[in-house]
Amino acid sequence: MKGLKLTGWVLGAGVYAALFAEVFLRVFAPQAFIPRHVVAAEYGVRMNQPSKVYRQHTPETVATIEMNSQGLRARQNYSLKKPDGIKRIAIFGDSYFLGFEVNLEDSFAWHLEQNMRAAGCPVEVLNFAVSGFGTAEMLRTLEERGLGFEPDAVIFSWHHTDPADNMRSGLYKIDDSGLQPTNARYVPTTGVQEKLSKIPFYEPLSSTSHLYIALREKGGRLIKNILTGGAVVTKEASKLETLEQPNDRPPASPLDLGLIALAKKTSEAANASFYLLDIPTVQNRTWFRSGFRLLPQKLIDADYTVSPMAQFEAEKSPDEKLYWEKGHRHLTPKGNRLLAAEMADRLRAAQGNDLNCHAAQKAARL
Repeated sequence: MKGLKLTGWVLGAGVYAALFAEVFLRVFAPQAFIPRHVVAAEYGVRMNQPSKVYRQHTPETVATIEMNSQGLRARQNYSLKKPDGIKRIAIFGDSYFLGFEVNLEDSFAWHLEQNMRAAGCPVEVLNFAVSGFGTAEMLRTLEERGLGFEPDAVIFSWHHTDPADNMRSGLYKIDDSGLQPTNARYVPTTGVQEKLSKIPFYEPLSSTSHLYIALREKGGRLIKNILTGGAVVTKEASKLETLEQPNDRPPASPLDLGLIALAKKTSEAANASFYLLDIPTVQNRTWFRSGFRLLPQKLIDADYTVSPMAQFEAEKSPDEKLYWEKGHRHLTPKGNRLLAAEMADRLRAAQGNDLNCHAAQKAARL
């Protein structure tokens, strides 16, 4: 009898503590609800769950994330064969390219497509980005899926978390003979997510409980640290960015540089131009740091690398946000517009580029 009473007291105390923590977080430390729905792709890495529509909400914003039946962020599906008279841009990145914390019409991909079309370049932008991707997963997706859609240009994002993501995935390695594929599969958390989604009330809990979100974020960072051997220990690794120290990040490794080089070679072998686009890190509303700081100067100066740092510096203001501050620090609608404008300028300026923008602009003037 005493044992039953003790168990009852323990359970009661646990429920009370959980309720207290839930109320405390809701009042004093509201959490950001940034779900991501990913599944294992048949080619060994993650992809967005096809036909999934879900909401992200933070103390600052609410966004609807829509996936088509191909797992791309779009409202329509795309044929493998390119439509006549249309050029295609395929983008590969993580949650920044995917457009977390903004609606589709405020995302980088949307603005890039509209910007190019307004300039007389008839394009489709296909968004293959997946939250949490590093360069290795982008490359695998390009090889196994992206090239099948006949892109004329390929854009990879570069963020300072990519080196850790590349090491963690174990998809490639560098040895004396160069870059080599190693593991055929890297689909972390997809099995767990699939099992959790089958539990009654899990989805309502995960989309409403501030305590659950707080615990999930801490657990996610712990798992990432284990997978990288403790090499990444800050919230930055989970895109919950904090102020960085001047020398907080090691330079890109031979593995990272080899992945970029192979992505470029693979794209150009398929007759697609290749670009590497910098995703700066936000420190505060007037201070940004280029992810290219991790790359060798020769690569930074290459004609296929693009950085929006000049645009961000010109537009910074203490009164305006280019990144959200109370969520997972993704780009705001204006931040996405600036990133897309810089990329579109580079695409239009490229002489002899595969998008034929100069010919389209000339025809439009006639």
